[in-house]
Amino acid sequence: MINCTVEEAKETFAAARNLNAALKNLLKKEGANSPAIAPFAKDFRVAASSGKSAPRDLFIERNFDSKQFFFIGSVRYAFPELVDGCVGAIVEQYADDFNSTYERGEGGIKVTNPTRFQEIVKEVQEIIKRDVKAAKLPDNKFMRSALLATVFEFDVLQEVMKVLA
Repeated sequence: MINCTVEEAKETFAAARNLNAALKNLLKKEGANSPAIAPFAKDFRVAASSGKSAPRDLFIERNFDSKQFFFIGSVRYAFPELVDGCVGAIVEQYADDFNSTYERGEGGIKVTNPTRFQEIVKEVQEIIKRDVKAAKLPDNKFMRSALLATVFEFDVLQEVMKVLA
């Protein structure tokens, strides 16, 4: 669904100021609620704790395909200022308007106002690009996808990704 590369993920996590602490927070806040996250966070933390890029990058390479969504979720903890500021502004500005562009039903998401849905998705994408650039962080598909995944719930994200394809 999200077409990101291992290299983009490695570039993104290399830019994290304190990945070890971020992964500790991930483990503490989400490990108990999601048993699959706990071993991922522990193993990623071990790989990142040396502060050297080789073990971290090797962990990403070995686990990216099977745990892509865990890596995407980790961005929220690795870049909390960016996520809080960017996502908060998007939600405040667009939530009600965006939520009125689709309906949830038994068959999933049905976009009821495709024009406005697409406009908002493209505006959100521009805000994300601007904020990532302003933060001087890697502006790649992995980082943008991680921020989109923080803004939109999974079922809605699938429709959003169709617009961005």
